[in-house]
Amino acid sequence: MFNAINSLIGIPLGWVMWLLYYMVKNYGVALLLFTLFSRLIMLPVTINQQKSTAKMAMLRPQMEEIQKKYANNRQKLNEEMMELYSKENYNPMSGCLPMVVQFLILFGIIDVIYKPLKHILRLPAEFIAEAQKLLPDISQYGARAMSSHLPIVKELISNPEPFMNLSYGPECVAKIQEFAPKLMFLGVDLIGQPETGMFFNLFKGQFNPVILIPILSGITSLMLSINTLKNTSATTEGQAGAGSMKAMMLTMPIFSTAFTFSVPAGVGLYWTYSNIIGFLQNIVVYKFYNPKDMAEKAQKEFEE
Repeated sequence: MFNAINSLIGIPLGWVMWLLYYMVKNYGVALLLFTLFSRLIMLPVTINQQKSTAKMAMLRPQMEEIQKKYANNRQKLNEEMMELYSKENYNPMSGCLPMVVQFLILFGIIDVIYKPLKHILRLPAEFIAEAQKLLPDISQYGARAMSSHLPIVKELISNPEPFMNLSYGPECVAKIQEFAPKLMFLGVDLIGQPETGMFFNLFKGQFNPVILIPILSGITSLMLSINTLKNTSATTEGQAGAGSMKAMMLTMPIFSTAFTFSVPAGVGLYWTYSNIIGFLQNIVVYKFYNPKDMAEKAQKEFEE
């Protein structure tokens, strides 16, 4: 099921990535431009989320009044809350939409990065299918290897001769050999996958730059989580579920670090870019829709 979703979303995103790559001829820079593009797509959703957060801040005095009034009548409390939401045209679930959209884009970019021969180089399907059959021990490349093109790239770099006899062989081999060096970005192999053992290798004096990806992913995710919690504290403090939300946000850095150990460095780089851009985006949007200021204003008006 996930492979089908990845492929479906990956088709349009693949064309975008193809265009960006051939504009800059650098995979790492193309990923950065793609992240900016995806965040631009999400900007209206992000603004609506911030408006929703500000709206909740404005409604908080009325919500607290309802909670006090019907503290012993759960059914009536829920009815009054729903009536308030309906009257004010507020959807408490709207804040989840940006995360859903972000994960859908992530599924698509995973497909794009796992299948560069299809999405970036646009090689014939016959060559890709035949090339996958040439791989000597596909299990060493992980569970996704049957659909991934990364093992083909790695094998072809070290031993191109067998691939020359495939359909469109010479032309495809030349394109992959030209493409392979551009998968390095600031010394990081973007089709390489981080491994926890790389941490221990540091003590042996063995440094693989790929290990920087999960480290940066965790740090930037922590930055984004702290910023998000700070911005939403005006509307969540003291509310039901506030503790759960805080716990979820603070576990995101752990999830980010673990996630980037299970995917190629290119996916982790996209995730890191997304965290940084999301952090900057939050700062800008928060200046225009500050829930704390709106909450204080609404509280004053309610008291008057």
